[in-house]
Amino acid sequence: MEINLNGGSLVWLRRDLRLEDNNAILKALSFETKIAICFVFDETILNPLLCEPLAIKDSANLVKDRRVSFIHQTLKELDENLKKIRSRLIVKYGFSNQVIPKLVKELQVKNLICSSDYEPEAIARDSKIKNIIKEIGVNFISVKDQCLFEKTEILSKSYTPYTVFTPYKRTWLEKFFSDCQINANIEKPNLSGKIINLSENDSFSFPSLKEMGFSDKSSLPFNIKTGSSGARTHLKEFLTKIDFYKLKRDFPAISGTSYLSIHLRFGTISIRELVKEILNSNLNFPTLSEGSESWLSELVWREFYMQILFNFPHVASGCFKKNYDSIKWVSSKSLFECWSNGLTGYPIIDAGMRQLNETGFMHNRLRMLTASFLTKDLGINWQEGEKYFALKLNDFDLSANNGGWQWAASTGCDAQPYFRIFNPITQSKKFDPDGEYIKKYIPELKNLSSKYIHTPWLAPNEFLAKAGVTIGSNYPSPKIDHNTARINTLKRYETARN
Repeated sequence: MEINLNGGSLVWLRRDLRLEDNNAILKALSFETKIAICFVFDETILNPLLCEPLAIKDSANLVKDRRVSFIHQTLKELDENLKKIRSRLIVKYGFSNQVIPKLVKELQVKNLICSSDYEPEAIARDSKIKNIIKEIGVNFISVKDQCLFEKTEILSKSYTPYTVFTPYKRTWLEKFFSDCQINANIEKPNLSGKIINLSENDSFSFPSLKEMGFSDKSSLPFNIKTGSSGARTHLKEFLTKIDFYKLKRDFPAISGTSYLSIHLRFGTISIRELVKEILNSNLNFPTLSEGSESWLSELVWREFYMQILFNFPHVASGCFKKNYDSIKWVSSKSLFECWSNGLTGYPIIDAGMRQLNETGFMHNRLRMLTASFLTKDLGINWQEGEKYFALKLNDFDLSANNGGWQWAASTGCDAQPYFRIFNPITQSKKFDPDGEYIKKYIPELKNLSSKYIHTPWLAPNEFLAKAGVTIGSNYPSPKIDHNTARINTLKRYETARN
């Protein structure tokens, strides 16, 4: 690459795939020297996906992964925006701890700037790169970007990290409003003349999906849009219905959510812009609508789990409550496969898993129900479910996924009590009363009446025959009795507690 920054700054994008309100870019511009922007498709992250036994492949034996496709499409949009100011996005494929040091040396930069990451493996990666480039006189600078409050910014009165959500949220909100976070202007940097000019003829290695072993046929659900433009489209749509968020968010048949989680995960829009737009949409601010308050609470949960992962990194490999590492879980490949394939015999659980497998999206209520079912009905280790969700979820985020699974399994901080066990039948009747959601993802039950849609095995034979349902044939009988499973689960947890 015959270009250099002559002591300028290289911005390394990771979870902040945007140009606007990007703190790493703003930090680079503060040095008033030339900058370049890069992204690395990291083989450390991608190679396990290529080797995953459960990976879905196309006819050419290329792995289908919606998230890699989302990133690739988003980077294309970002690159097109940079072309408008005679620059390009530098995109590489390889191991970050090799690619980045080589790149900063080739470009002759003084500063490598990126947004902070809080996952244990990411922290170790950044520490290694920092030490490597320090030897050639390059500064490693990380800035807060993916959350409003990070690491130890929210502490209890005893100056320790919170492990219970409610007091954490209270302190978070107090600090948020006292710091006037929402009054900050969302900065739209003018990169013209500051980012290095890279013409169309310059040599770039923008790898294709196929070159990396991934299929270009891995399409996202029709309602998920990519890039910063997609994020703003989703935000605009959500603002029209946010006042009803609290009322509708638990009903999977209703489009009551924001569809912004994948954009938060990959940073195609900043958390600051999201919060500002949401709060400013409330005409009586600072009094918020129930919907806005509920949605803001979900964002606080996101940051709560981020700081838990940072301050208690052992949760990435075990239970937050360490005594629960001794739980004697059920080991059953067949039961796990029934759960993962949506064949448990409990329609609401099966619908949730089939939606996940088909689209990569899962409604939050269904995340709780399916996680509870795996751990407390089937008695299977929560870590098995955590790994499966990590492979399938479009918006997979280690801190949120881990926090959610440990909450459901009662092994985490501020989790539901171990004796609280969701009843899949009552939950189904409450949140999908007419079976609209179930029928969408379990078409073999579409002709069954709402009276039996939640418990098809209890339907009289004449009702089943009329609906074209044969229990044990085209739809499975329940793999477990919930009441019996509840008794076994209580014994399992009580043994670990003693």
